[in-house]
Amino acid sequence: MRSKLSATGVVARRCVAVGIAVCLPYLATAQKEFKHWEKGTSPREVGELVSQRFVEVPHPNFNGNPAPPNEITYPETCAWLGALRYAGVTKDKKLLRQLEERFLPLFGPERYLQPLPDHVDHTVFGTVPLQLYIQTGNEIYLRMGKWYADAQWEMPRKTKRKEEYQALLDKGLSWQTRYWIDDMFMISAIQSQAYLATGDRKYIDRAAAEMVSYLDKIQRPNGLFFHAEDAPFFWGRGNGWMAAGMTELLGLLPEDNPNRERILASYRKMMETLLSYQKEDGLWGQLVDDKSSWSETSGSAMFAYAMIRGVRRGWLDEATYAPVARKAWLALVGQIDEKGDIAGVCEGTNKTNDRQFYLDRRPLPGNMHGQAPVLWCVTAFLE
Repeated sequence: MRSKLSATGVVARRCVAVGIAVCLPYLATAQKEFKHWEKGTSPREVGELVSQRFVEVPHPNFNGNPAPPNEITYPETCAWLGALRYAGVTKDKKLLRQLEERFLPLFGPERYLQPLPDHVDHTVFGTVPLQLYIQTGNEIYLRMGKWYADAQWEMPRKTKRKEEYQALLDKGLSWQTRYWIDDMFMISAIQSQAYLATGDRKYIDRAAAEMVSYLDKIQRPNGLFFHAEDAPFFWGRGNGWMAAGMTELLGLLPEDNPNRERILASYRKMMETLLSYQKEDGLWGQLVDDKSSWSETSGSAMFAYAMIRGVRRGWLDEATYAPVARKAWLALVGQIDEKGDIAGVCEGTNKTNDRQFYLDRRPLPGNMHGQAPVLWCVTAFLE
């Protein structure tokens, strides 16, 4: 590190407070690759540094825009969720209070920053109040979070695309379906958190069905994913969103869900392919299948997260994947400065049918796209 730190169906409050471990049996052994850390590289130290950095940074705008934001952006949401989970797994009441205090103004003077559930990138915001409910038991957070999760499967009151949206709803899919890889974290996260908070199977079951629809559309034979059907490139963070989304689902999806085996098989296929594309520096490229492309940290952190949890849960072979995940983690830690900002984070990226466009994206240090999955890795190590 560049720093001086050198029981399914049960209401979530009775489950593990971090909100990512379901009340189901799973491998809880501490793998040897995940136990011994040099000073400054342990998940606990990094989690403390990066979560405190989140607390001190004001609400950011998108892609480093210095102007005040119009709403809470999805990268901040994802980092907020990560910090909350870290507070839960470490039982850090002070951090939890700080994270709740960041939220409370959204009921008053900062209400204008609360996103509407009108797009996957906005609807994922509901994970924050749901996680606050899981850890505090405050019903107002539950009501707010459920509003977001439910809206994802309810026809918008005002829309010019009613026929298109109804066709999706008739198939059991969210009207927010668009078949971009980013979606499969955004949808999986909010629906999984709603399931964890309520114990209502409809949330996790419909998220699993949604995932399978995306697997059918954009997963390629090698296990990786195009950004979208008309953007045929294996963009790093895009694939990271998919890896993290499948990981979120599998961590909570009941064994009797009919789509579980399909999702697990697709996850394993992706993880197997990622093994061959890890670069010598421990990270993955901005374009996953091009080792000459620049090393990108946010997608790499998402891949590491998926592998850490896969090893811990027994979905992946420990001897094969634990060393890979450890190498990636140490590489990521080496990109974190003394403030807690990670370097090498690809800026927010729209889809396009232009390979050079992806290669030319700017790296933004400290961008929440990267801060978030670092915190997810920390909690996966510690849970």
